Amino acid sequence: MKKWQILLGTLCFSLAGLTALAADAPQAAPTETAAKTAAVVLTDPTVNVKNLSDFYILKGSTYDRVTGLLKNLPSQTTGLVGDYYFRIDKNVVGDYFYHVKAYDTASHVLIGNYFVAKDESCAWKMQSGENAALIYGNTEKLMDKVEVVVYPKKIPLGSYGIIRVHVPGMIPYDVKATSLNTKVAAITDKMNIEPVQAGKTDLVIDVKIGDTVRTVTKQVTVVDTADARTSSPSHSGPNVGVGIGIGWGGGWHHHGGVGIGIGPWW
Repeated sequence: MKKWQILLGTLCFSLAGLTALAADAPQAAPTETAAKTAAVVLTDPTVNVKNLSDFYILKGSTYDRVTGLLKNLPSQTTGLVGDYYFRIDKNVVGDYFYHVKAYDTASHVLIGNYFVAKDESCAWKMQSGENAALIYGNTEKLMDKVEVVVYPKKIPLGSYGIIRVHVPGMIPYDVKATSLNTKVAAITDKMNIEPVQAGKTDLVIDVKIGDTVRTVTKQVTVVDTADARTSSPSHSGPNVGVGIGIGWGGGWHHHGGVGIGIGPWW
């Protein structure tokens, strides 16, 4: 019996010694995969709500009002199904649109991108590879934010003028321009202003967003090349234009509305 007690005591002493040695031994460095995993956990913005609130509206009356508008729209219109949550960018787009993003609750994948007007007069769904779609309201108040610019006001012969339409956000629009005196200046197929001879003419420019059309009139002056030094700087060359557009028929040209891609949650 004493022999077994001695052996048992020796075994316990040996195990205790091994445990002490293991504790004193240098620990193995974490693997690269483990380090990356730890870093992801630490930098995951969903963990640090304070950091998120620096960039997004996550609660409050504005959050409830804007997200409530989207929630009350039919799911076939918004494309929102299942469990999801919203984030609203603090930076207001064009001083007019709240940029709202919807994420799947489980995967945190971005599933919806929207522009909601501050005055709640309209809401748009931004679609990957397609034009933005008007899903709520109308564009009458949005038209008040549209700016049409003709540059330069004095166009030297041998150069070109351009027409720019500024619309808040990535909202698609159609534009049509007509010269009231084509002997002085004409509008090319690329929406350039082509000077013909010295003189003045008015340009009638129609901008269409949704079912609303706004018409503005801009005057341009064509000057001789010798007068170009006293005129505003001009763009020269045949490649100047308002951008890549698709003819829409009847003199209309389609612009804007480049879709925001649907991508990962970060």
